Amino acid sequence: MRSRILIIACTVAALSACSSGGLDIDKLESTLATELQTQLDLSAAPAVTCPDDVPIEKDNVFNCTATLDGESADIQVTQTDDQGNVSWEVVQTSS
Repeated sequence: MRSRILIIACTVAALSACSSGGLDIDKLESTLATELQTQLDLSAAPAVTCPDDVPIEKDNVFNCTATLDGESADIQVTQTDDQGNVSWEVVQTSS
């Protein structure tokens, strides 16, 4: 995954707020895993973990981690508005 994951460009995903008023983290993790699997043509989706309780706030930046077959990648997520839309990019990989 490490050598191929560097080619990922920013992608935008719409994530609705959950009842707590924050980003829907389960949906974000699922969306990132699916998009990484599709873009990298992986046989399985990586496991993606993001911080809990991320408030919806324009320009808020946080990191998630994708892991597959012992390799991991840090994903920087930026909220593009206050409606739950985000852009993301892989910023670092390690094995």
